[in-house]
Amino acid sequence: MHLYGTKLNLMKKLIFAGLFALIFASPKSSFSQDKEVAVVTFYVDKHIAFDQLDGGVGMAAAIASLAEDENFNLTPVLNNFHETFFNSYGPQFPFKLKPEEEVIGNEAYQAYESKHGESEDEDRNKLFQRYITYEGYKPLGMTLLKKNSNEKAMLEIFDDVDGVMMVDLSYAFVKKTVPFTAGIQAYVSIKLYNKEGEKVFKLRKYATSKESVGIVGGIPIMSPEKLLPLCENATKEVVEDLNKKLKKIAAKSAKKL
Repeated sequence: MHLYGTKLNLMKKLIFAGLFALIFASPKSSFSQDKEVAVVTFYVDKHIAFDQLDGGVGMAAAIASLAEDENFNLTPVLNNFHETFFNSYGPQFPFKLKPEEEVIGNEAYQAYESKHGESEDEDRNKLFQRYITYEGYKPLGMTLLKKNSNEKAMLEIFDDVDGVMMVDLSYAFVKKTVPFTAGIQAYVSIKLYNKEGEKVFKLRKYATSKESVGIVGGIPIMSPEKLLPLCENATKEVVEDLNKKLKKIAAKSAKKL
């Protein structure tokens, strides 16, 4: 009889503990998911940085020519990243993402021109432009000054959300261990700002291509046929790596939003 009473008391305690956890944990989770964030820019920068190489003026000219080459088409890379972002990254955030059509379909958003020049990149969805945006988006860079910042302007346009997010892809040349060779590093940047325009988090992760190109006269071979596979490989690596770590990183943002 004593044993039966002990088991009964233990069962009651377990049931009470479960109900306690359900009552107090659920509202917190629900609260986080009630928050909504608008992704206000989504683009790739075709200009490959070369800080790690000593190319000088010749390097800058070669990179500018590459960016204007219609065969250096990073649109498929951007499209694949966009699909991963909204289908795999999105559900991991402790908040909802505002439906994309409500962002890019906003008239005030489409009429907005950045005060810092990047949105003046006319015909930006064409191959010869520096910034390639996912269809409908405008290229908006992060600005250091809160006054006249793109983030502040976006929060004014989307005043019904709890924050705005800016997403972009970029690339840089990096020296490889084999002499006179260079690889490509792909960078994924995700920045989130709350309603006050304060930075909630800033992620900038990168991965390096497994393959490389030769360096001739101090300048990497600027062949789209050789460089595109490197960009694709480096992007695939960083996107997959971030997908594994994002949930843990993003979970910390719920309290700041």
